[in-house]
Amino acid sequence: MSLHFSRYTIFCRDLDASLRFYRDTLGLVIVEQKTLSGPMAGGLLQLPACTMRIALLAADHDGPVIVGLFEISDTPLQQLQPPLGQPAHGQSALVLATDNFDALHGALVQGGYRFLTPPLAYPKAQASERSPAGLYREMIVYDPDNVPVSLLQIDPLPNPVAQPGASV
Repeated sequence: MSLHFSRYTIFCRDLDASLRFYRDTLGLVIVEQKTLSGPMAGGLLQLPACTMRIALLAADHDGPVIVGLFEISDTPLQQLQPPLGQPAHGQSALVLATDNFDALHGALVQGGYRFLTPPLAYPKAQASERSPAGLYREMIVYDPDNVPVSLLQIDPLPNPVAQPGASV
């Protein structure tokens, strides 16, 4: 059996507000957009007949889908009340790597988005099998539906970092 990542789906209250965040601010591009209506639109999600506006977003026009935004209307949905200010068990977060950290931070501030974690940096002196050594810069911002989105940039270490117990 083989599994691979397909997309991170967000059931959003307002597709246009979510597009302003993911497309206009973060820079993802729409690679597919469609609207489904009727009984089959709700059937997959155990909902009555409804209308689903869908936007699939990728890093570029030829890249794989990263985020699926689904706005469901014509049937009431429950509203989640995720905790703000700290994570909770069972809560998910989307993590995106960038090479434009400072510009994204400026655009998020200008857009009035709320941060869980303002920009911070921490060194990782040694690479591991799945992550390189470097200066990790990270911030966590809430999208319009209060989904935490972590933005990460890994820069080269400015100076060698002393290892604990090593002589300098």
